[in-house]
Amino acid sequence: MKRTLLFILFLISLPVFHLQAQTARVSGSVKDSVNYRPMAFSSAVLLRARDSIMVRHLWVDESDVFAFNELPADTYVLQLTRPSYADYEDKFILKEGEEKNLGNIFLVSKSNLLREVIIRERAAIRIKGDTTEFLVDSFLSNKNANVEDLLKKLPGIQVDRDGKITAQGQEVKKVLVDGEEFFGDDPTIATRNLRADNVEKVQVFDKKSDQAAFSGIDDGVKEKTINLQLKEDAKKGYFGKASAGVGTQQRFEHDAMANLFKNKRKLSAYGAMSNTNKTRMSWDDANKYGGGNDNNYEYDEGTGFMYSYGNYDNMSFDGIGVPKTWYTGVFYSDKVMDDRHIYSFNANKKDLTTTGFDNNFSKYILPDTVYYINQLKDVRTHRWQNAFSGSYEWKLDSFTTIKVKSALKSGELFSLALTNSQNLNENNELVFNNIRTNSNTSNQYSFNNSFNYNLKFRTTGRSLMVQITFNQSSVNSDGFVQSVVDLYDSSRTIISTTAIDQKKTSSSKNDTYGAKFTYTEPLSKVLFVVTDYDLTTTLSTSSRTTLAKSNGEYNTFVDSLSNDLNYTVLVNKGGLALRYVKKKLNMSAGGRVSYTDLKQEGVNGSLILNQSRYFLNLFPAASFNYRIKSTSNLNFGYNGYTRQPSIQQIQPIQDNSNPLDVYVGNPDLEQSFSNSFNFFYNTYKPISGQSFYTNFGYTFTNNDFASFDQLDGYGRKVHKTVNVNGNNSFWGYANYYFAIKKLHLRFGTNVNPYIRTNVNFINGMRNINRTRDLSFGQNVSYEIEKKIDISLNADWSYNQGTSTLRPDVKTEYWVQSYSLHTELFLPYKFSINASASINIRQKTSDFDRNVNTTILNAGIYKKFLKSESLIAGVYVSDLLNQNLGFDRNVSSNYVNERIYTVLKQYVLVTLKWNFTKGPVEQDED
Repeated sequence: MKRTLLFILFLISLPVFHLQAQTARVSGSVKDSVNYRPMAFSSAVLLRARDSIMVRHLWVDESDVFAFNELPADTYVLQLTRPSYADYEDKFILKEGEEKNLGNIFLVSKSNLLREVIIRERAAIRIKGDTTEFLVDSFLSNKNANVEDLLKKLPGIQVDRDGKITAQGQEVKKVLVDGEEFFGDDPTIATRNLRADNVEKVQVFDKKSDQAAFSGIDDGVKEKTINLQLKEDAKKGYFGKASAGVGTQQRFEHDAMANLFKNKRKLSAYGAMSNTNKTRMSWDDANKYGGGNDNNYEYDEGTGFMYSYGNYDNMSFDGIGVPKTWYTGVFYSDKVMDDRHIYSFNANKKDLTTTGFDNNFSKYILPDTVYYINQLKDVRTHRWQNAFSGSYEWKLDSFTTIKVKSALKSGELFSLALTNSQNLNENNELVFNNIRTNSNTSNQYSFNNSFNYNLKFRTTGRSLMVQITFNQSSVNSDGFVQSVVDLYDSSRTIISTTAIDQKKTSSSKNDTYGAKFTYTEPLSKVLFVVTDYDLTTTLSTSSRTTLAKSNGEYNTFVDSLSNDLNYTVLVNKGGLALRYVKKKLNMSAGGRVSYTDLKQEGVNGSLILNQSRYFLNLFPAASFNYRIKSTSNLNFGYNGYTRQPSIQQIQPIQDNSNPLDVYVGNPDLEQSFSNSFNFFYNTYKPISGQSFYTNFGYTFTNNDFASFDQLDGYGRKVHKTVNVNGNNSFWGYANYYFAIKKLHLRFGTNVNPYIRTNVNFINGMRNINRTRDLSFGQNVSYEIEKKIDISLNADWSYNQGTSTLRPDVKTEYWVQSYSLHTELFLPYKFSINASASINIRQKTSDFDRNVNTTILNAGIYKKFLKSESLIAGVYVSDLLNQNLGFDRNVSSNYVNERIYTVLKQYVLVTLKWNFTKGPVEQDED
């Protein structure tokens, strides 16, 4: 009987023990949003959401802090009240064992709230901690507006013509949909294709790093982020759009997107085909899922070493020519079992074809003369890529999370470039003429994987993060080089001719294995130590074969242009940092040390290589961040880093695709060390939209890498890399924005200085180059909802370049740009929009071509159906047929101007349909 009684008592006590082990906690701090007065003794009430029963009540303490302890998991409503202030209410979910910190909660005085309502007419702005939240229905007037149209109406947010978003004075790096990435890293897919009336809230905040978000210790690493929180009805059905456009010059523009939601399950499909250069896709979205890049050089900031393994290409459009784009993609995500299991998949196919020309004119400044290069290139490219990526996150409990990411992509690139390059002396006499054809077909493959194990301990601030990675990539290519170089004398008579006709094949493969451990230990409530260790091994092979043409066949092996190399890179690196975090203040100091072992074996031309190099790298860092208030921030930062020469700089793989440029190696190169200082300040008033943002930086480098060039009288160059001192740069940016709401006006102004000093050598002579660029701009906009929307932008840029090699030669010029955009809303659901862009590029003694342009665009549209969801229109691009690709810059001892093909005049007839259906009947999972 006694045993039975004890057993019954044990069973009864189990829920009690369980509740004690699983109790949760919620806390926060109450602030005054305007006057920053003490908010002690404010009333804090915690209600149970399902029946509004009061669970707890307390008074905010003298430190303006409140905390509810030992709470069971449930959904709660927090109510904060104080005399003369507007009531605050927030609903949230509290999980078992969770310690939820609501951060700073700002109460708005009733006098300020009423005054802002009178100004705004429909105030719907809420500040919650570091997040500014906008209620969409209070700003939306056009039913068929997309998210980009909506963002332009929100105070403190600006969107330029390319879709770049600036919020509270900072560039937005990510746009999330319900907290998740949407079709990779191109935010315009969300902002230009999602309807605004399907969005409930727009949230603007500084997204913390993954490490800070998990450990709860702010590491100061943040990026401005916008989250689009969809309406519940939008997540219970489907919505999307479909549009088609055909026009003159065989132009077309078709795209469609469909979004289907069921509970927490999301399915989105997107497709586009266009040759109007409107479709803007990111070719690197696989990187967001653990993928790497395929550039010629990969710089690891943790080791300071630059790796060069082969002729990689990142398959990106460089803006030259008119692209024809085909894109299809599918995105799927779901959360199951109380959000403990989260997974997503992304698959897409991209196809891009470009054709165009590139006219490049350069002036090289030498000690005793100058010479010019005029290059005309006809470019044709075709590339395609298939990509698949996925991620899976498993929350074992409130302390442990496992996350796996994987990305697979394969593609092919074909390029053909027909080039005519002429070198002229200072008397504008022809001395060199080179006609060459370069063609290449490459197949690329990459497979990237990461495994992350994150563990939080019961001691606040103590955490362990483990990451294991495996990345694999390969490139195989075949190409041909045909080149004829004619050398002329002063009477324009050919005195010699050199011809090249070769076939080139190459292959490279990289396997990288890595493991990283990061541990955070609290020394007190405000002081933490963060330490990490990273071990990475990279195994690489690279081979190139060059065959010259003989008797009609490519059968003669060219030893100097062929190689077979193996690289092994072993990197050990560790770091230690001390971080102080207390309310408004966040400071850190520490650094990392890296030891790199590089082994190189094989044959490069006639050289047999069997060598090892060892590098020790230092990365000191310090930061100071003071949050003056929730909308003002001050930051100072310092970073020091070493950088090693690349394999190409030490022992180059010879490339004769341009016989006028030859590179030689320098095995005596030493590592460089850079000191970088940064200052940042911003302040923002969310209700009025007024903001000021400034960011300045200065960097100077010891033993920096510079070019040592030997040039002959004909303009042929031999390049070598050497170490120099004296390189430094200063840059800055400042922006001020404000609005006069009674007049429906918005104003913005910005200034951007850039000063750079760099050293190089020309024919053995030391040359100091100084470049000074100053740009500033002004924009004004005027809007009356559903009537008129006008914006005017003006930008001025001054550029100057000098060289100690020739102090008598100075290059300076102005570039001006003015643009006007207008949209008028007419009766019978008609609307007209028009834009004008005027570009004025100052002529110089070297650049005397007229490259000024005036670009006019106009369109008329009509909405149909009661819901206005069907829109037809006619759009005319570049009415004056003056569009022109242009770029001019001053760098080192040369100045350069490029003119290239871009999309010109056409007329397009469009039809767009916005569709939606919801809510639909939901089934239980």
